[in-house]
Amino acid sequence: MDKLSLLAFGQGGWGDEILWGLAVTLALALATFPVAIALSFLVHWARSSSLAPVRIFGQVYATLFKSLPEILTLLILYYQAQAVLRWLAQRFLPQVDLSISPFLAGLVALSLVISAYGSEIVRAAMNAVGKGQFEAAAALGLSRARAFHKVILPQLWRHALPGFGNLWVILLKDTSLVSVIALSDLTHVAVIAINTTREPFVFYLAIGILYVALVTLSARAQKMLEKRASRGLIIGGGQHA
Repeated sequence: MDKLSLLAFGQGGWGDEILWGLAVTLALALATFPVAIALSFLVHWARSSSLAPVRIFGQVYATLFKSLPEILTLLILYYQAQAVLRWLAQRFLPQVDLSISPFLAGLVALSLVISAYGSEIVRAAMNAVGKGQFEAAAALGLSRARAFHKVILPQLWRHALPGFGNLWVILLKDTSLVSVIALSDLTHVAVIAINTTREPFVFYLAIGILYVALVTLSARAQKMLEKRASRGLIIGGGQHA
C-alpha cells in the first residue's frame, strides 16, 4: 500500500508530476504529428519532382533521416543547433540570448524522422490512387491543385490512414527520447521519481500502463477513422463498406 501511495496526488505522491508528464508527452506528439504529415507530402513531391536538384534533395532527406537513429538526430539538432545559434547571436545580435527549447528540438527532430517514413506512405497511397484520377479530373476542367484537393486527397487518405496510424503509435513511443534533453515528459518524470524514491518497479510499471493505454486508444481511434474514410466505398460483390 505504501508503494501505491507514491502514485497519489498531492503532497507526498507523484501523481501530479506523472499527470504533467503525460500532458507534455501528448502535447509533443499532437504538435509534431501535423508537421510530420505536411513534411511527408513535401518530401514525396520533392522525391518525385522533375527537377533533378529537388529530387536529389528529397532522396537524400529520406535516406538520411531513415538511417540515423532518432536519438542521434535529436541530440545533433539540440546541441549543435544551440551552438550555431550562440555563434550567430555573438556575431550579429550580442544583446539577444538565442536558444532552442527542448520541446521545440523534440518537435523538429521527431518531425524530420517521422516525415522521412511518412513520405513512403504518401508514395504508396498515391500509387494506389493512380494517375488516371488526375487525368479524369483534368478532363472535367479541374486545375491540378483543385483535383488533388477534391478528387485525390479523399481517396489517398483511405489508403494512407493505416500507415499514418502506425506512425502515430511510433511517434507516441518516440516522445520518450526527449527525456535525454530534460524535457519533462512521462519518462523524464519517472526517472526523477525513481532517483528520489528508489522504486523503479512502481514508476516504470505506471508509465508502461499509460503508454499501453495511449496506444490502445489510438488503435481504436484509427479503426474509427478508417471506417469513416471507407463509407460509401464499393467493395467486391457490389456491396458498400
